[in-house]
Amino acid sequence: MFSHLLLPLRNVLRNRRRTLVTLITLAIGEIAMLLFGGYSNAVVNGVQTGVVRQAGHLQIQRKNYFSIGTGAPAEYGIANYNKLMQQLGEDPELKPQIRVLTPLLQVQGIAGNFGQGVSRTISGNGYIPKEQNVMRVWNEYQFPDHPKPVALPEGQTDVVSLGIGVARSLRLCTALNVPNCTDIAVTEKAGSATATSAPDDIAALAEQESKQQRSSNSSGVRLDVLAAAANGAPNVINARVAAAESLGVKEIDDSYLAMPLEMAQQLVYGRDSNPEVTSIVVQLHSTQQIEQVRARINQLIKENKWDLEVLDYAELYPAFVQIKGLFTSIFGFVSMLIGVVVLFSVANTMSAAVMERTVEIGTLRSMGLRRSGIAKQFMTEGFLIGIIGTGIGCALAMLCAWAINSSGLTWTPPNSIDAIPLVVHVFNSPNLILGSVLGLLILAASSSVLPAYRAARIPVVEALRHV
Repeated sequence: MFSHLLLPLRNVLRNRRRTLVTLITLAIGEIAMLLFGGYSNAVVNGVQTGVVRQAGHLQIQRKNYFSIGTGAPAEYGIANYNKLMQQLGEDPELKPQIRVLTPLLQVQGIAGNFGQGVSRTISGNGYIPKEQNVMRVWNEYQFPDHPKPVALPEGQTDVVSLGIGVARSLRLCTALNVPNCTDIAVTEKAGSATATSAPDDIAALAEQESKQQRSSNSSGVRLDVLAAAANGAPNVINARVAAAESLGVKEIDDSYLAMPLEMAQQLVYGRDSNPEVTSIVVQLHSTQQIEQVRARINQLIKENKWDLEVLDYAELYPAFVQIKGLFTSIFGFVSMLIGVVVLFSVANTMSAAVMERTVEIGTLRSMGLRRSGIAKQFMTEGFLIGIIGTGIGCALAMLCAWAINSSGLTWTPPNSIDAIPLVVHVFNSPNLILGSVLGLLILAASSSVLPAYRAARIPVVEALRHV
């Protein structure tokens, strides 16, 4: 086999300068495809990691809650969720694949700093901080980062955390020592009525709750949170503010409030002995397990006739699908441009080789070599150029990827406030490596087909008298 490759290899090395230019073109094309493909993979994997750390791989919800129920979460609660979670956690098929199984209660309401006469609508989450912190360290793609724990302290049930926008609206920036946040007083219009801090009944309810809380715990900055309870009546709790944090998106910062699950249930369900939750979050050890786990949970839902549905992270956060599609289309466009350059470069090299070796082709034909043998020889030369060029490019791309990943460079992606390491996922993307190498090899071989066909079709007499 190697003896058949020796002659084409010697022919490739005849005009070393032209061959070198073609090899450089192939190598640069391979480097560009692998590095940009690795960067695209890193961005998509990074977005997925952020979503999975916060929302899990799957969420179990009441049917239609995600579509129409987010404005009234109390109407779409999951009853007996502890029993359901226990059944899922003890299922022999699900147990080895589930990493975290935790409840979540979404709350819509109003947060008020009535001492300053200000309030604003909030979209709150009630969760278990300890389990959320376990979710935050999920790192399937081995990013060299250090995820921050949730702002809510573990083991405390009377605290909340705010988005910076909420803290600014409630004039708590100074009291909480929030960086890049300034309390701004609202200038009233001339002739307008004096603003009231809250309606009388709500203010009285808030004051009563505030006194009860201060009698047992008077430290820290406090605010009142008002929400409609499950029975339709308003409910107020007074809570201590643990911290204000930026979530990277202004719209979220302006409405975000997190609280322990017990506090959220008290706010929505009062003293109900069987409070509910809106979602059960399922985080897996690996993203590849999603379909298997989802099918098993759906099977259990069907068997038990539960009014539930299972949504994955891509359905919960459609922006992930859009980001993935954007980078896929950009990578496809870049690959197409690189392919065109490689195609014309190899075709030009092989066409020049055919013109230079016309007499040689005639001599070989006069010695009895068939046309298929001539075509095979030139196609083999194009294939060898492809192997050498992509091999060099692949090795250099690996070296560049290692250098980038080890450089310590950082960047701040959209919808994020923290700089993250700049990495390219090449080493853990075998499909990217294999696909780029095979793609350029096919292009290199196919671009030599037409020159090889022309070489084989040259008449013997015309080839021998070619000058």
